[in-house]
Amino acid sequence: MDKPLVLREELLVEGLRFNVVRRYYRKTSGDEFARDIVMFPEAVAVLPILGSHEVILLRQFRAPLNNIIIEAPAGVIDPGETPEEAARRELEEEAGYYPGELVRLGSYTPSPGYSSEVIHLYYAVNLEYRGARPEKYEVLEPFKIPLSEAVKMVYSGVINDMKTALLILLYCSRGGCA
Repeated sequence: MDKPLVLREELLVEGLRFNVVRRYYRKTSGDEFARDIVMFPEAVAVLPILGSHEVILLRQFRAPLNNIIIEAPAGVIDPGETPEEAARRELEEEAGYYPGELVRLGSYTPSPGYSSEVIHLYYAVNLEYRGARPEKYEVLEPFKIPLSEAVKMVYSGVINDMKTALLILLYCSRGGCA
């Protein structure tokens, strides 16, 4: 299958954290079509693992849902920052811990039907507590929970944040829940 040719792009919305563009395409058949795309920066998410099979998660207010959900520390990669640097920074800012070791689990596209976002997933071990420094717009509360309970929360739907559920399941698939 041939990838459609991009003809042009126009900015529809310039937001605080993302833009929305309309991109026009041409298929190899000659047919043209358009798609609206949320242009979102690359991001990271980190599952912090404490030595005794505990994890640190966040209760975090999410404005699009107008609700508090449970998720792993996460955030966008700043310009000039590597995914690893962003993962370390976000973990420290949101949960207060600095990782002695950061292990990459992969990169995923959470919503490729409308968003350009790519999120890089990690787990962190050998944590050193340094104190949280959340951004002024973040409303969050870190908490510790046994990994086995976090897994149950994924399967019961209590943890319904996709990146967090995937982090927990990927970590377990590598033998972390044994």
